[in-house]
Amino acid sequence: MRNTRATLRCHSIKLSRDREGAVNQLRHVIARFCLLTRAALFFAIVLLLLFTGCRNVAPTGSSAAPATETWRGVDVPVRDDQQLGALEHQLPQFAADGVNAMVIEVNYSFDFQSHPELRPSRYITRAKAREFTAAARQLGIRVIPEFDCLGHQSWAGITLPLLAKYPQFDETPGKFTDNKGIYCRSWCPQNPEIYRIVFRLIDEIADAFQADMFHVGMDEVFIIADKSCPRCHDQDPAKLFAECVDKLHEHIVGERKMQMLMWGDRLLNAHTMGNHMYEESMNGTWPAADMIPKDIIICDWHYDYHTNYPSVPYFLSKGFRVWPSGFRPLKATEAFSQFSLEQREQNRNVIGYLCTTWSESRTNGDLSTWPPIAQILPEWKNK
Repeated sequence: MRNTRATLRCHSIKLSRDREGAVNQLRHVIARFCLLTRAALFFAIVLLLLFTGCRNVAPTGSSAAPATETWRGVDVPVRDDQQLGALEHQLPQFAADGVNAMVIEVNYSFDFQSHPELRPSRYITRAKAREFTAAARQLGIRVIPEFDCLGHQSWAGITLPLLAKYPQFDETPGKFTDNKGIYCRSWCPQNPEIYRIVFRLIDEIADAFQADMFHVGMDEVFIIADKSCPRCHDQDPAKLFAECVDKLHEHIVGERKMQMLMWGDRLLNAHTMGNHMYEESMNGTWPAADMIPKDIIICDWHYDYHTNYPSVPYFLSKGFRVWPSGFRPLKATEAFSQFSLEQREQNRNVIGYLCTTWSESRTNGDLSTWPPIAQILPEWKNK
């Protein structure tokens, strides 16, 4: 009996020691697991922040304004050195009005060296573009050149240089003699030869203006996925539109490290927003809003008076930064500006306000005193 008890005591001690050793080993394993889990969680958070940052902030190499900086802009079409020089003389007054960004719509009006066949009789030289940019920068005004892409390849009876010299790039080859029956021509978004030329044009304009941002237009594209186009017929207009935007984005943002801007009208559904075919799409391009990169700044233009502009919160909900853009009459500009100011108070991705000038720039000798600029933009100071 005594031997049995001793034997049991020995087994008990051994089991106790084995149990203690197992517990200690288990604690060691758990401690190591916790350390590894914390490390894995830390690196996962870091990777997530890096990934989301890359998707939602301006690309490296651009100088996109932070959310706290208000963009007070003016958009001006310019055809030659003389017009650019006249605009340069107005820069001090623009600065006094609060202007800190200026979109210069160049399009084909440039002294292209890579494709001189696309150079018109009147154009902007590289030297004058550099001079204008230097003068603007001294006054705190950022210069953003614009080149209309995809649409606006003709105006009235005049076909612009790209399709005039290369008619095979037309979305509607051989149709609409003298441009009768259409608003403006489009190039074929699926012809790869077009982009080889257009990228060179963009590069020349960007280099001349020493730009870190570039506006690609993309507004009022009415001809797309046309039945007469051998590449695009029977295809989804939204996908074709988005593919064009993606190609431009890959070059401008991915390769050139510039911030990209575009007009927003083709990304809006006129059937639900309720506006006309110019401000919003009626030809099926609006789903492209869900297909294009969200780091593009959307210039959301409206020229009519409304009490509500649902496109601004719509673009914000999609993750875009929005630059509301008005024109005239003054009453409509005031309404759109006030609505946009209220939106900015709720969401700093409303980056400011852009005054477009279009036809006014051809008749007004001093845009800096034009009421939509002189009266509206000062309201955006310190906002």
